[in-house]
Amino acid sequence: MVDQSGIGVATRNSVQALESQGIAVTRDPTADYDLLHLEWIGPKSLYYARWAHKKGRPVVLSVHTPPDLIQGSFTFSRTLARIYGKYLRGFAHVVDLFIAPSPFAAQGLNKIANERPIRVVSSGVDLDRFRYDQEKRDSFRREYGLDRPTVLCTAQIIPRKGVEDFLAVARLFPDISFIWVGARINRLLLYSPRFEHLLKHRPNNVRFTGFVDDVGAAYSGCDLFLFPSHGESLGLVILEAAATGLPLVVRRLPVYGGWLHEGEDCAMGETPQEFATAIHALLDRQENRDRGGSHVVQGHSLSQVGEDLLATYQEIL
Repeated sequence: MVDQSGIGVATRNSVQALESQGIAVTRDPTADYDLLHLEWIGPKSLYYARWAHKKGRPVVLSVHTPPDLIQGSFTFSRTLARIYGKYLRGFAHVVDLFIAPSPFAAQGLNKIANERPIRVVSSGVDLDRFRYDQEKRDSFRREYGLDRPTVLCTAQIIPRKGVEDFLAVARLFPDISFIWVGARINRLLLYSPRFEHLLKHRPNNVRFTGFVDDVGAAYSGCDLFLFPSHGESLGLVILEAAATGLPLVVRRLPVYGGWLHEGEDCAMGETPQEFATAIHALLDRQENRDRGGSHVVQGHSLSQVGEDLLATYQEIL
């Protein structure tokens, strides 16, 4: 589940970014290393954080989802958000430095960091992988039988990602295809009769593909990216979509402040009607798709992430 999420992508991006800086990386937490960087907060992570701390090795923890953002992600998430926050505080005693993917996410860590330093390092985007590819576009559209304008969202299928609004917007455009690429977590972890009903009675022009190996083909194969998520710590998929030159429509959220500019980089909205208005306007200007990439991704390249991670490590070594 984690491997197919944004956390899994961010972890792979970090490894690639470090290796681009000539830094050797091992996934063995018992190996002989200079610094332990944890990207997940499970019990094993806490165990190895304590183990490294006792050995006198610096420990860095990336927190991709602050406690305020887990609501709407799984069953009983409101209650578990408080437990999650207390659990994260347990890391503060053995972690030397926290990493957040955005300034907004960093603010959410202030309450649990126990005065440990917090640094912002983007989750990054692989600009070699995410670029417009006409062959991939043609192949993706043939595979899914797409013969009309297509709106894409890539995310796990959970309420927090704005599935309900995505379906509502699709109902307003019966002549447009809507594709949602992403895995659905185990129903035991997210059980909601209302959510099940929404998915079962989705519009005919909506398709959920599940997880796909080459999500870059989906970005090339579609015509607009709609991301109605209610809460993000960065918005990694927005970077991926922007890198392929897709027009962007996103929810108006504080996390995008400083790197997404409404009316310049993207259109923003808060209701299905506002999203629909933006989609209509952008699809009318479809010939303006920036197939060479977007300045939105500047500062998020893996080479930049590698430099930022190296500087962060050197700070505590």
